[in-house]
Amino acid sequence: MSGITKRYGGVRALEDVSFDTKRGSIHALLGENGAGKSTLIKILSGVVQPDSGTIKIDGDVVNFANPQEANDLGVSCIFQELSLLPDLTVADNIGITRPPRNKLGLIDYRAQRQIAEEALARVG
Repeated sequence: MSGITKRYGGVRALEDVSFDTKRGSIHALLGENGAGKSTLIKILSGVVQPDSGTIKIDGDVVNFANPQEANDLGVSCIFQELSLLPDLTVADNIGITRPPRNKLGLIDYRAQRQIAEEALARVG
């Protein structure tokens, strides 16, 4: 992403934010309260539109009109613990945005559990 800017009225939430990510890596976004983290994540996940700037996937400019479009192109977010669903397992919470499907289109819980175990092993 490059040059991402977002204003709400006279409030500058983001100004010329740019960074690159690497496919298959886990990324974290850290910063002080009010730094624009939530706004940036909302833009990346298609919830909010930027005022300016571009997002590219594999070199192609993308514009997410909604979260489903972002998800369809492999962009999904795991939100802070307040957004977790307490009645679901860790694997279910990790896989809730893009659960693996079997040949019938049903959620493949065994594959979901394996994906969660691999993700947790990577981060310790």
